[in-house]
Amino acid sequence: LDGLGKVRKSQVLTVNYFASIGEVRPGTLAVEEARNGSTSPDSLRAKYLALGLPAIAFIFHPYYVEDFKMTCEGLGEWYGRPAWQVRFQQRPERRSRIRAYRVAGYWAPVKVKGRAWIAADASHILSIQTNLVEPLPQIRLRSESLTIQYGPAKFRNRNLELWLPKNAEVYFDLRGRRYHHRHTFSNFLLFSVDTRQEIQPPKEP
Repeated sequence: LDGLGKVRKSQVLTVNYFASIGEVRPGTLAVEEARNGSTSPDSLRAKYLALGLPAIAFIFHPYYVEDFKMTCEGLGEWYGRPAWQVRFQQRPERRSRIRAYRVAGYWAPVKVKGRAWIAADASHILSIQTNLVEPLPQIRLRSESLTIQYGPAKFRNRNLELWLPKNAEVYFDLRGRRYHHRHTFSNFLLFSVDTRQEIQPPKEP
């Protein structure tokens, strides 16, 4: 984007997106992501990739919730649905484990603050909005604004419903340039592996 927020150059991509969440060690979760089987921006002809979007919801996971100061601002609405508004901010004495930038081989954790809307009737996260607690001059990151909206995804083959990101928007000002990434997620597939072992005598001819 230019200095007035107008689009200077745009690109639209449709990809097969894969995300896997696992506990890499006790108390630590990690997200593995790939687009069309690759994790490199070069494969998509993109300068930057917005990775880690599924991890934003970790803010409310028991492993990470103590990293943030949280305040319930009361009962409001999210598109007509009653929702609790919760404000959060990374505690200054805690290191950031939720979000980071990797620029030119330099890894820079960033601390975030923001607000979430949580459904009053079912405790689902409806939306999360985050901003930087402070800029990161070492990588020339002046600002970042992130909004994720969540919704139900039904998997008929397992009679299961999960609340997953439906769309996300990221604005960031990095190294003197402004960027806007918009993500839309659809056609969800759930991968799982079931194993079963049966031991029995060989059948007679």
